Amino acid sequence: MQAKKVARFSALLTLLLVGCKRTPPRKEELSPLDRADTKRVAPIHFLHKTFAVKKYVPFEFEVPPHAAIPRLHGTFKSFIRRPGEDDLSDESTDVDFNLMDPDQYRDFVQSRGGGTALHSVEATHDHEVEFLLSPTKENPDKYYIVFSNSPGRAGLIYVRTDFTLSFGY
Repeated sequence: MQAKKVARFSALLTLLLVGCKRTPPRKEELSPLDRADTKRVAPIHFLHKTFAVKKYVPFEFEVPPHAAIPRLHGTFKSFIRRPGEDDLSDESTDVDFNLMDPDQYRDFVQSRGGGTALHSVEATHDHEVEFLLSPTKENPDKYYIVFSNSPGRAGLIYVRTDFTLSFGY
């Protein structure tokens, strides 16, 4: 009889051990469209150059998917190169700055310089830009930075830029 009790106890213990699989608790299921990436994303230095502007010069950039707080920050300075002398940077070298989404940029090109912008700075030769962009979801968002020379201004104006796309505050 004692042997039967030990056998039953062993069988019960075996069933408990085999049947007791530890499964991790279910994570709450979220729609991938509602997910914000919380890992720290390195800044993207996308526009660090000097270039000439006769009419206008566009630069395209993308905010990656799941960017919670994308922020555009940068500076630009316009000037005229003078051989043998210092570069001239004053009101005579002013350029316009526009930050546009794809629809606004298409309107700008079709209307040859008209339209609206998310952010614009008119007629300046030295400026700092700080602009908070919309968060992205599943797909990246495209934007355009456009530097344009004032209508009727002859010659090339050079622009030195340093722009970064960062994430978070």
